Amino acid sequence: MNKLILFDIDGTLTASAIGHIEAHAVAYQKVFGIYGSIFMIDFDGKTDRRITKEVLASLGVAEAEIEAKLPMHLQVMGEYYDSLKPYLKPKLLPGVAELLYRLHNDNNVLLGNVTGNLERIAKDKLEVAGIAEYFDFGGFGSESDERPELVRLAIERARDRGFEGDDVYVIGDTPVDITAGNAAGAKTVGVATGSYSQKDIQEAGATITLPSLESLLAVEKALDL
Repeated sequence: MNKLILFDIDGTLTASAIGHIEAHAVAYQKVFGIYGSIFMIDFDGKTDRRITKEVLASLGVAEAEIEAKLPMHLQVMGEYYDSLKPYLKPKLLPGVAELLYRLHNDNNVLLGNVTGNLERIAKDKLEVAGIAEYFDFGGFGSESDERPELVRLAIERARDRGFEGDDVYVIGDTPVDITAGNAAGAKTVGVATGSYSQKDIQEAGATITLPSLESLLAVEKALDL
């Protein structure tokens, strides 16, 4: 396989589902005994690890305590979200089902994820959305505070699955997706299916921007297929 395509999840493949925000809040209460919310910071595109640290720092929690309790916090988040699976109904964004089917059946293409979600939460979201079969590796928000590192991890794992060469694309809906992909040496495709416009994403340095993934022909052209 000589083309690697790495997808963000929230706002790119699926409309944000309930549960993830609540998982953060529940873990702040259970592990740190405080009220915390991701809305206390600018969280777009950030990893769950980084979001957790920034929220707790904004509440005055000492860095040493944050680091000591972070593994338990992330575990509680994952367990809580997992308990909600029967009630979650994430919505695939327009064109996603057709696009993934097309790419999955191309022998030259390997698909993966780069997401700020914890790995457990990411896999739950993909499963409930009915697209888990297309993804079995990636870089996840439980692994690093920094998004570019997640792209690099995903590329390393792709090598173990037969990916050769350097034709890597990162597809996402936030400026952070774009800057992370660029920092890791990937081509970047920005889609205006989240809270940012095509102009916002273009200004972040996207190789190409699209209004959505709905037009299969437009996406194929963007990915040089």
